[in-house]
Amino acid sequence: MSKKRRSGLGKGLSAILDVERAKIQIERSHTIHELPIEAIESNPYQPRKDFDEASLEALAQSIREHGLIQPITVKKIAENRYQLIAGERRLRAAQKAGLVTIAAYVREAENEDLLALALVENLQRSDLNPIEIALAYQRLMHECQWTEEQIARKVGKDRSTISNFLRLLKLPPVIQKALKERKLTAGHARALITIEDPAVQLQIFERILKEQLSVRQVENLVRKLKQKKKKEKKSLSNPVELHIRNVERTLEQHFSTKVTIRCNAKGKGEIRIAFLSIEDLNRLLELLNV
Repeated sequence: MSKKRRSGLGKGLSAILDVERAKIQIERSHTIHELPIEAIESNPYQPRKDFDEASLEALAQSIREHGLIQPITVKKIAENRYQLIAGERRLRAAQKAGLVTIAAYVREAENEDLLALALVENLQRSDLNPIEIALAYQRLMHECQWTEEQIARKVGKDRSTISNFLRLLKLPPVIQKALKERKLTAGHARALITIEDPAVQLQIFERILKEQLSVRQVENLVRKLKQKKKKEKKSLSNPVELHIRNVERTLEQHFSTKVTIRCNAKGKGEIRIAFLSIEDLNRLLELLNV
């Protein structure tokens, strides 16, 4: 009988200790440290060996301009020595950018279950910005090997919600930074991530800030852009339309100005040649030998 009590007490004590360790890990998992880059060594088990130099240089330039948005993850292996767990490309780009220190999450030799518990607990906080939430989901996937379905079950969200947050990490760094600083809402970002072209994302982002567009306005803008792109794609599949667009480009190169050709179903139409001034008009007339 006494053995059972001791065993029960032992289990209870163990559970209490686990909770205390989890509380400590909750704080540690959310802390971002600035570590000397020279103190971090690469992971010998890193499966990716080749990195595109142009892509690395582009990321390095982004880091110079906007800083590192997504911290790397390392584990402490000795006093002031760390080994990379995740973020090899970011680390290399930071080195190219000339950084001396880098933002990092530091993992110790803790139980993975405690880390998972800590990250899930962090996600219950109400003051997290969308990028912090996305990074927590990313860590659960990369460090705890959880799938999107597992994360969704654990945090009580739809899988699509998890997926949409993770997609925020693919937005241009300047947009991610705006999300972190709460200059942009998650609603705005969800509309932007449906656009594939980063250049178009940035154009709309600038309009959001300049014109103070609402989420509904951005959604309508994105919808119209998609409809226009779909229409253009459909028209270019028509041989006649394709020929007309090619002629437009040829004339624009010849006249060094905007040329628009309109043609109806019967083959009738018009050509419009834009000019900026009377001098520009005279230049065009000379080219036309008029």
